Amino acid sequence: MKKITTAALTALIGAVLLIAGPAARAEQRSLNFITIGVAPWAFTDKGSGKSLGVFPAVVSELERRTGFRILQSYEPFARIDHELETGSQDCTILVWSDNRARIVERGELVASHPMGVIARKGVKITQYADLKGKTISVLRGLAIEPRFDADPDIIKDADSDYILGVRKMAHQRVDAVAGAVPTIQFLARQEGLEQYLGDRLMLVDTPLVLQCSKKSANLDLMPALNKAIRQMREDGTIDRIKSDNLFM
Repeated sequence: MKKITTAALTALIGAVLLIAGPAARAEQRSLNFITIGVAPWAFTDKGSGKSLGVFPAVVSELERRTGFRILQSYEPFARIDHELETGSQDCTILVWSDNRARIVERGELVASHPMGVIARKGVKITQYADLKGKTISVLRGLAIEPRFDADPDIIKDADSDYILGVRKMAHQRVDAVAGAVPTIQFLARQEGLEQYLGDRLMLVDTPLVLQCSKKSANLDLMPALNKAIRQMREDGTIDRIKSDNLFM
């Protein structure tokens, strides 16, 4: 039998890794990703038990391109910072907040997300001045836009999720709901409450970005994640995922 030289063996191993793709090269590193569990961003289908929405689709593509195994979990918005601060979760893709900069490294832009206010039908909100004196449901801990966040003339009613705000609006307990406009609309339609939605006032396009905990043991994988996200933006994958999930 012909003896295999060291050079030939090295070449053979390289060829196997090339054929096996990114999964083999990444040595099956595992990451924990957390985000807000709200449709159409991220939710679990009650019938099939499958994860659906923009976030699961993006994560699935990140797994394919990097070879990392990514475990997903969905929590209320108010809990996410705690999970990242302790290092219990490695990364998130979420609306950026300067307050979170002390606990995470900011990564690539995934998409822009329209943030604004949706009024209860019959309540006039067509310009910013119309928000004065109104009672508006907002997610606890969510920064929307500096002027709105700091405005003392807007009565803010903090809720743990958007659907609570939509239900309060349907029962005339609040005048409007503020936050991620596509998400609020999707949830209202899903709950059969869309008929209560009235005027929409857009405030800002907010960046949804990759953010990884400074205490993560996998922080060295962030450059590979950033590279994959850039490629997904450039080749149209992100836009396709948003369109497929009514997130435009």
